[in-house]
Amino acid sequence: MAFNYGSIFGEYGDEKVTGTTKIHPYGTRLVLPDGRIFKYGAMSSAAAIGAGQICQTAATVAGHDMDLVITAAAAVGVKSIALTLQAGDAAADLYAEGYIGINDGPGEGHLYKIDNHLAIAGSADGTINLVDGDSLAEALTTASLAALHKSPYKDVIIYPTTPTGFCVGVAASEIAASSYGWFQTWGLAKVLCDVAFVPGNHVRVSDNTAGSAEPLVRGASNENDEEIGVAALIAPVTTDYGFVNLKISP
Repeated sequence: MAFNYGSIFGEYGDEKVTGTTKIHPYGTRLVLPDGRIFKYGAMSSAAAIGAGQICQTAATVAGHDMDLVITAAAAVGVKSIALTLQAGDAAADLYAEGYIGINDGPGEGHLYKIDNHLAIAGSADGTINLVDGDSLAEALTTASLAALHKSPYKDVIIYPTTPTGFCVGVAASEIAASSYGWFQTWGLAKVLCDVAFVPGNHVRVSDNTAGSAEPLVRGASNENDEEIGVAALIAPVTTDYGFVNLKISP
C-alpha cells in the first residue's frame, strides 16, 4: 500500500481485510484504483455486520454529549481541557481519536481532536488531552460548556430503524463484533435492499429493516431519512443486494 496523509492508496481486495488488531487510525481513508473510497473502523461488541449492510455511529452517551462543566479556565494554546462528566463512566481513552466541542459559553463553536484521557467516573472530574498540533483557539472559563463525541468509526453499529447517529458507510465485508474493517462511503457498492430501488433515483436508509436501504421519495413521510446515494442498474427485490452509487463521504 502507498500512503498519503490520512489516506491509503490500496489494491483491489484490501477493502475486504478484517481482523481483531487495530492497524490504522479510525477514519483512515482507503482509495482503490477505480476511485471507490472506504473508511477504517471497528464494530461495537453488540453485533457483527454482513457485507453490504449500512452502518451508523455509536449512539451518544446522554451524560457526555452536552453541557459538561469546564472546571478550570484554560488559555489560548493550552492542550488539555478539565471538565466534569454528568452520569455515566468514561473508560480510559473511550474518546481517544474522537472530539470535544464547546457547545456554550466562552470558546463556543470550536471543535478539538482528542488524543487520550484517563478513566473518568460519572459525575466526576477528568482531563481531556488534545492531539499534537491542536490546542485551544479561544480561551475557556468555568462558564464554558463542552460535549464529547467518539470517533464516528469507533464502536460502529448496524444502522437502526430509528437512527441514533449518522451513517458511516456500508460494510465492505463481513466484520465480526469488536473487530476492525472497512466501510465504503463513495462509489459503486452492493447494498441490502428493503424496498426495491428505482434506478437513477436517490436511496435512503430504511426505517423498516436495520442495515438496509430503500428509495428516497421527496414529500413522503420519510423524506428526512438519511440519503446514501443513487440506485444503479436493475431494481433489486426485497432482501436482495442492489447496486448503489454511494455519496456518503468522498
